[in-house]
Amino acid sequence: MAGDPTGSLIVSIPKLNTHNYQDWKFAVQMVMRHTGCYGVATGTEERLTTREKQERWDLQAENAFTIIGLSIKPDQYEYIWDAKTGPAAWAALRAIYEKNSRANRIALKREFYITRHDLNAPIHEYTNRIMALANRLKAIGVTLKDKDIVDVLIFNLDPSWASIASSLSALPGDLKLADVISTLVDEEARRAPETAIPGPTEDTALYTRSRRFRAANAPQCVKCYICGKPGHISHNCPKRQDQAHVTNDSNSDPDINLLATGTIW
Repeated sequence: MAGDPTGSLIVSIPKLNTHNYQDWKFAVQMVMRHTGCYGVATGTEERLTTREKQERWDLQAENAFTIIGLSIKPDQYEYIWDAKTGPAAWAALRAIYEKNSRANRIALKREFYITRHDLNAPIHEYTNRIMALANRLKAIGVTLKDKDIVDVLIFNLDPSWASIASSLSALPGDLKLADVISTLVDEEARRAPETAIPGPTEDTALYTRSRRFRAANAPQCVKCYICGKPGHISHNCPKRQDQAHVTNDSNSDPDINLLATGTIW
């Protein structure tokens, strides 16, 4: 349909891969809500008996299937090969990524509790990773409260952040998750000058200008106006030196001097 923004919305969805199911799920749900097919896709809206409503349901199921199919990576196609509708495709992907098996639950819990703060990456990557794992655990039925996530965020901070970790741990009562994340972001900003790469000093700038001057005046950049050859100036021209040599030899030979003046004794 002309002017339908659904296409641009689908493009904005991060394509599903093996690591971003929760992000993909959130984004695709937003698009489905916009197009009105969320209830059909997730199974909360059943197919009714009247023909008009059946046709509407079928159309929404088809729309959901299109949205899902166009927002996943090719290596995910195998999970929805046999699906014919949006609800079937949605259920197939949930069975893969929201599987509440013991092995999956243990693997997610292990990763959730041991994910470490990497100083070489922005702090938001650390907090986002913890939050993504928490959401995946919640999706398979694991109960996690905000205080559990806060504890993990604090005790997995790099040792160099021990002071802020101690300050947060010493605060009374339950900490709000958003406040803790905001505090960590502020701490990173405060530390930024300590880790910034220094700019060039005055000595470095002078050295750079000196090198540029020498490069601009290097022998290969000059040309002699006597012989016309590059690589030297007229003062050092071999042709000029040869002429000077001849003149000196002439001045040192009396016979040549006599011939030059035309005087014979």
